[in-house]
Amino acid sequence: MAQSDKINQLQKIISALEQFQTRKNSLFSLKKLATYLNVSERDLEEVLELVFRFQKLFSSMFEGYVLVKKWKNGNSYLTLKPKIEVKNFDALELKEIEIDKEQADLLNDIVYYFHHVKIGKGFDAKRNGTELSKKVKQLNRALPCLFERRGNGLIYPSKLAVEAGKLIQSYKRSKKTLSKLEIEDYLIQIV
Repeated sequence: MAQSDKINQLQKIISALEQFQTRKNSLFSLKKLATYLNVSERDLEEVLELVFRFQKLFSSMFEGYVLVKKWKNGNSYLTLKPKIEVKNFDALELKEIEIDKEQADLLNDIVYYFHHVKIGKGFDAKRNGTELSKKVKQLNRALPCLFERRGNGLIYPSKLAVEAGKLIQSYKRSKKTLSKLEIEDYLIQIV
């Protein structure tokens, strides 16, 4: 079975188990589930062991916490956050990004330059032209979630980067200290 098939089957199992939300006292036929997933009963037992391990993990060890994806030093990590600190549980994936002050200033410069000088044109990723282009590539390597490529060899700030750059710029104008930004389901912490 291919990897994507396994993930697809896990998603089908989760979708099937979600039906317990409305039918808590119902019986769930494992034979029908095995037929639906086109797996043997032995394979289904292995999958159920995995489901029970997740249930135990989330009901006991993660009680009071939420699993969050976090960007730090150019790598993505999973971390736990207390539930009281998380405002939006509806988001499928809460994202936290940690950047230092220098990176925040650079992001501000990139977004300003993107809007006012380049007027929506991307940055050349292949040539080492200007100092700013080098810094764009460097920041893209450290925080790829802040950039996107559109197939023409250019790097563009993502919607998240543009919003963050605008907020950083407004904080700089008002001379307020900036420690974190909340944009949609992202939390950008400046360390």
